[in-house]
Amino acid sequence: MFGIKEKLARSAKKAGLMSGGLLCCMVGTGFLTVSAWFGLAPQLGVPTTAAIIAGVYIGVGLILIGLSTREEHPALRAAATEPTPSQAPPLTQAFLYGLQAGNHANKSRR
Repeated sequence: MFGIKEKLARSAKKAGLMSGGLLCCMVGTGFLTVSAWFGLAPQLGVPTTAAIIAGVYIGVGLILIGLSTREEHPALRAAATEPTPSQAPPLTQAFLYGLQAGNHANKSRR
């Protein structure tokens, strides 16, 4: 069983790796933006290139905001948690019941 220190160390490592990954993605996005600018500006002009790049960033931002604020409908959540009757043989049903009970016990320990 993990103690508080081990969980804290794991969380700190995860946060550090996530921060490093996000920083690399931000730097890569900057270079990709500059590359798009150099590729589009000579052919389309500066104002059109700026509008295209801004539109892409705004579109991606709105999609991410929409995904982060989306709520699950209560009926769908209830349907996902309710067990459905099975036509499987009794031995298979017993195995699946035990597997589900183990998963619930594992989730409650976290």
